Amino acid sequence: MLKTRLFCIMCISLCALYSSRAQDWESMAVELERTVWNGASIEETNDALIRKAACYGRLGRYADASATLGRVRMFALESEEQGQVLYGQELYWFMSGDFGQAATLIGEVGDGSREALLLHALVLAYAGKYDESEIYAARFVSWDGPCPRLGELLKFYEGHPRPRKASAAMALAFVPPLGHFYNGAYGEGLLSLGLNGGAAAFVVANLLGGYWVTGIVGGGILLNYTFMGNQERNAALVRQHNAQDPLAFGDALRNLLQDITSDIGIDKLLVK
Repeated sequence: MLKTRLFCIMCISLCALYSSRAQDWESMAVELERTVWNGASIEETNDALIRKAACYGRLGRYADASATLGRVRMFALESEEQGQVLYGQELYWFMSGDFGQAATLIGEVGDGSREALLLHALVLAYAGKYDESEIYAARFVSWDGPCPRLGELLKFYEGHPRPRKASAAMALAFVPPLGHFYNGAYGEGLLSLGLNGGAAAFVVANLLGGYWVTGIVGGGILLNYTFMGNQERNAALVRQHNAQDPLAFGDALRNLLQDITSDIGIDKLLVK
C-alpha cells in the first residue's frame, strides 16, 4: 500500500492523483498533519506525510509538498521506496521553480530509471548546468538503445547560453556602448552612446564658453545620470541574462525532448 502511494507521489504532476471532483485539499492536509501530531506509528506517519504532500501538490504548493516529503522517516522505508520519495522531492522542487534545490537531490535519487534521467536533465538545464544536463538527456533518449536523433540533441547543447561576466560588462561599460553590446542590447547601447556624447558635449561647450561653474556642476550631474547609469544598467543586464537564459534553454530542451520522444516512440510524459 505504501509503495502504491509513493508511486502516486512520483506522478502527482503528470496525471490525476484523485478524482476530478472538487475537494478541500487544505482541510485534508490539516487532518493528515493532525494524524502525525497525535503520535501515529512510523508507518502511519509516513503514509500521512506522503498523502499530505499530494494535497499540497494539488494546491500547487510544490515547495511545501517537497518539504513535507523531507519529513518522511526514510529509515523505515525500503531502498526502492526511499528513491521514490526522493524523486518526489526533486520533482516538487522543480515544479516550484527552485532548480538549485532540486539539483542537490540528484545524487540521492540516482539514475536507475528513465523518468529520473529525464527529470535530472531538465533540472540541470534550468539550473544552468548544461554539461551535466547533456549527459542525462543523452542517456534518456538512448535508454532503449541508440537514438537516431542523438546527434541533433548534442548539437542543440553546443549552442547553450554562455553566462555573462559582471567584471567584463563593467570594464566595457567605461566605453559606451560596448557594455550594452556585450549584453546584446544594441538599441540601448546606441541610446547610451548618444546620451553620454550629449553630456560630454554640454561640458565641453560650457567650458569653452567660459561657463566654468555650469560646465563642471551641470556636466557632473548629467554624467552622473548617463555614465554611472550606463554602468548600473549593464550590471542589471548581466543579472537579467544569467537568470533568464537558463529558463529559455530549459524550455527549448523540454520541447526538443518532447519531439524526440514522440518521434522514436517513447511512451513517457515529460514534466510539465
